Amino acid sequence: MIACSSQSKDSKELADSINSSKDTATNTSDIITVRENEAEFATNAADAGLAEINFANLAISKTTNPEIKAYANMMLKDHGIANDELMALAKSKNVTLPVAMSAEHQKRREDLSAKSGTDFDKGYAKMMEENHVKVLAFMEHQARKGTDPDFKAFAAKTVPVINAHLNAIRKIKDGLK
Repeated sequence: MIACSSQSKDSKELADSINSSKDTATNTSDIITVRENEAEFATNAADAGLAEINFANLAISKTTNPEIKAYANMMLKDHGIANDELMALAKSKNVTLPVAMSAEHQKRREDLSAKSGTDFDKGYAKMMEENHVKVLAFMEHQARKGTDPDFKAFAAKTVPVINAHLNAIRKIKDGLK
């Protein structure tokens, strides 16, 4: 059972909290089948994927730059596929994932949304680079050190895709200067 707190939790925090309670549950249908750090990897990956899709939709609606638009469409496609795979994997292990991006990502989206034109394009490119550096680090860590073979394989399969996204946005970002 999850107790109410004085501060509301964002979707990622709620998923982490639910997973923690599952980890100690006595009802077998509520038991999580992976270690807590593996569940946290899944919620972090889901939060990042939800954010990438949300930011991509924003970019498609705001940019006039064809490279940014093409990159955003690639984000929708690739992160949509990864998110679907992660959701199925998490469900098979009774891991709860966030259904909306975290408050941190929401704030970054609001800040980016206030920009327009070249400022928006530069802000989006900078954000995508930062996000992909962060995601690449935790995916590589999971691929090397993960204890759950399925999450480890998911991470190993995802690393080259994230690397390609990072290289692509760096090329676009360099062209925006």
